[in-house]
Amino acid sequence: MWKKRILCVMLVLCAFLMSACQGQKETFPTQARETAAPESGGEEETAVEESGGQGLFANAVVESSVDYDDGSYDPMSEEDADAETVDYDEELLSRSDGPTIAPTMQSEYAGATPVLIDPIDKPTPTPLPTLAFTFVSYEATALHLTFEAPAGWIVDDSQADAYTLTNPDVSMDYAAFLTLRQTAVNKQYDKRDLTKEIKGMLDTIRSEGYSSFSPSNTASRTFLDADGIYANYTGTTTDGVKVAGRIIACCIDKNLYTLRVSYPLGYRDFYVENVFNKLRHTIKLN
Repeated sequence: MWKKRILCVMLVLCAFLMSACQGQKETFPTQARETAAPESGGEEETAVEESGGQGLFANAVVESSVDYDDGSYDPMSEEDADAETVDYDEELLSRSDGPTIAPTMQSEYAGATPVLIDPIDKPTPTPLPTLAFTFVSYEATALHLTFEAPAGWIVDDSQADAYTLTNPDVSMDYAAFLTLRQTAVNKQYDKRDLTKEIKGMLDTIRSEGYSSFSPSNTASRTFLDADGIYANYTGTTTDGVKVAGRIIACCIDKNLYTLRVSYPLGYRDFYVENVFNKLRHTIKLN
């Protein structure tokens, strides 16, 4: 009987002591937290973050959900919406000789400092007036030649071996002209001789008074139904006028025939396609 009572008392004392120990359990400042990581392959991984002497994330395992290699990542997401803006000198930008600012646009470089562009855009040149010629037949009697050229041009046949037509339009800063010339030579020229002749003509033109002069290479083309050699040139006169021209030569029965057409540089295509080509396709020996 007494043994049972003693056993019951001991059990009660043990229960009381255990309860007292649990109530006095110390709580430490360092605690472990478990954070669930993203699912990978159907298995769940956990990353433990501890706050200790090495910082809050000292032992954290970082898992990125962004794939930087698949092309879906947008670097613009890192741009600061409150980034500093740049103010420009309004007086400088309003000057006609001042720099211009590159236009802003949506791109991967957005947020970068705008760049000043210099030199400024040049104004669009004023289009040249359109030319229109009526073609009539001319006869260079001393040269035994007939051909078609613009009507109303001034004729100069004062030289026995030359025939010149000049555009009388005074509105042009350079008077276009064409000159046909015939010269007797001591042999029948071949293409090599004609090339030498054309280069000599270019040297003569260069000496007429140009601050700059640029001749082209020579090339073959028929003239008066004979093998010919021609070349082009451009230049700036000492008065600052930009001009251009084309010359061509052929030899028939030991007679050297040359043609020079000279015109304002701005009308080069028109004179080549119209005046030069018209004369070349209509010229004939009488």
